[in-house]
Amino acid sequence: MLFMINLIMTLIVAILGGTIALRLKIPAGAMVGSMVVVAVFSVITGHAFIPQNIKIITQICAGAYIGASIKRKDVLEMRLIIKPAILMVVSMITLDLFMGYVMFRVTRIDLITALFSTAPAGIVDMSLISDDFGADTSKVVVLHLIRLVTVLIVFPPMMNFIAKSFKNEDKNALDEIASSVDEANLQRKSNRTKNKSTLKEKSINLLITTVLALATGLIGYILKIPAGTMTFSMAAVGALNVIFDKGFMPLNLRRLTQMFAGALIGSRVTYGDIVQLKSILIPAFILLIGIISVNLFIGFLINKTSGLELITSLLASAPGGLSDMALIAKELGGDAPKIAILHTVRVVTVIGIFPLLIKIVTS
Repeated sequence: MLFMINLIMTLIVAILGGTIALRLKIPAGAMVGSMVVVAVFSVITGHAFIPQNIKIITQICAGAYIGASIKRKDVLEMRLIIKPAILMVVSMITLDLFMGYVMFRVTRIDLITALFSTAPAGIVDMSLISDDFGADTSKVVVLHLIRLVTVLIVFPPMMNFIAKSFKNEDKNALDEIASSVDEANLQRKSNRTKNKSTLKEKSINLLITTVLALATGLIGYILKIPAGTMTFSMAAVGALNVIFDKGFMPLNLRRLTQMFAGALIGSRVTYGDIVQLKSILIPAFILLIGIISVNLFIGFLINKTSGLELITSLLASAPGGLSDMALIAKELGGDAPKIAILHTVRVVTVIGIFPLLIKIVTS
């Protein structure tokens, strides 16, 4: 009976924390807010409780949401940007593995935690997967949050400066911007049309998506494949959406999933963990220098070898969220649709491949 009371209290605290953080527009607010508030609740009362089975459901839901965001047009348009996509993914994974190893060598952070902290994917995805590998998830979350905040604060003015510095070298910039605006307008019209679908259709699609994600996610879990729970559900729902256009996961469900993920991590935090957080100052500095250097290198490399406009290349390789980078792109004159596709490829590939690489590296 006591554990049920603790569970209910923890979930209430998590939802309150996540909701407040979303209202304050904190990056990854649903997860970060719930994690911080539940961690405080855990340290003060010692009664925070989230059963570990919640992690499996959370991973399945996270994979389903990513899969539902993969559209048929993304697959069709991949042929137009396959070269920069491959170049970006290979170079980013290689350099981030190297950066994680450097962090491990010069700090007290263990290798698995360091590698997941530098992984070029989302906070929720990497924290959930890293937990399966025995990484220190609290440090992974904090370092990813530092990365995300830095990207959102530092990158827009930096990109603006670069855009002004190189604008005379790109004669096709206006055409690229016009194309981006046209494609964005078409996408908005398509979204408006899709939003007219009936509640019944959305409910049926949600049911199909949920059942498929649960079945395939559990298969991945039973097979004990690294990150198999999330990867299998993501791949299955992605295929469903590409072939039948039936994948659907509402935003509120995604946010609730993130709150549960934050609560899962926050419930494990102790006073000793809080004291040890000072040990991430050096890793955070390494991460900040590393992500800026890696982004600039990959962005310029893609621009020179693929023909993509410079700002588009830089924003496509920026380790920020898909929606964040797409919004910034509109302000700086980048090609938002191409950036969105490249970010989708990056996230899907990293979730599918990075855990396997980490297992190989650390075995």
